[in-house]
Amino acid sequence: MSRFGFHEFTGSRRFLHRALLAATLSLFYAAAAYAASSGALPDEPLISVWEHSAKVDIAPMVEGVGFNTVWTHDKPYEEGQKLEDTLMYRHLQTPGVKYVIAKIERSIWGWTHDQSLRHAEWIANLSLTHKQIIGVYLNDFYGEMEAKEKSPEKGGRTPEQWREIIARLRAGNPRLAIWAPCYPPRELEYPFDFDIDAVIFNVYNTKQIPNAERLLLQAEKKFQGKPILTGLYLNSGSERRWLTETEFKELMGLFIRHINEGKTIGLRIFRADNLRERPEYMTWAKEMLKELKGR
Repeated sequence: MSRFGFHEFTGSRRFLHRALLAATLSLFYAAAAYAASSGALPDEPLISVWEHSAKVDIAPMVEGVGFNTVWTHDKPYEEGQKLEDTLMYRHLQTPGVKYVIAKIERSIWGWTHDQSLRHAEWIANLSLTHKQIIGVYLNDFYGEMEAKEKSPEKGGRTPEQWREIIARLRAGNPRLAIWAPCYPPRELEYPFDFDIDAVIFNVYNTKQIPNAERLLLQAEKKFQGKPILTGLYLNSGSERRWLTETEFKELMGLFIRHINEGKTIGLRIFRADNLRERPEYMTWAKEMLKELKGR
């Protein structure tokens, strides 16, 4: 090999080494940024169910499907309140449940701003010592702001109020994942210029089921770098009807495929009481979840 050829060869090796190092560092920093944005979220798929009624025993549904996470609900925090007195705690005692996601409820359903701030602080502090609390959900995020703008006398929240609630959560536990919902297609157009960590992508409108994959791809592009969890409603839409078997399996199949491809981190079914009422959905869900990797 000529001296020129040797230097050309070693120069190429140095270039490739530097390029590989740069790519590795890029992946490292991307992974670090993703981990930071996802807070303390587990590294296993979150197979979750929503239930907000204390009258519902979720144990049969958790066992029947294999849920590991519950999106739960409690009344706004009051001085002296103990975790043991909450629905969160009760759900965590259910065999199979590893994690819970708490909630800041809608203002138009009775929560004042002061109550929301106190609850945010309480949840954030609790999550420091109770690692099973992996997130807090800002219920109907943009819906609250729209309600405030359209009919302020009925409630709702301003963007400034949401930012104050988020700041209170951050002050208590910077690593607690803050979740906001996205209802496509309209909410895909919203800026989401808030300090949130993760998104629950909800297919609520039954008319959008045929468009679900296209809309989910849009969401994955829009929220690139933020964890996305997909949600389906068993009884939904403007007509408030139950999903057909075909619709349910199409959505579950889509959601499971995107988890397996590493595009999303889990799924959620609304709600446990609907599964109790229509147990056939439990049978279908359990069968389809056999295709899920990483469980």
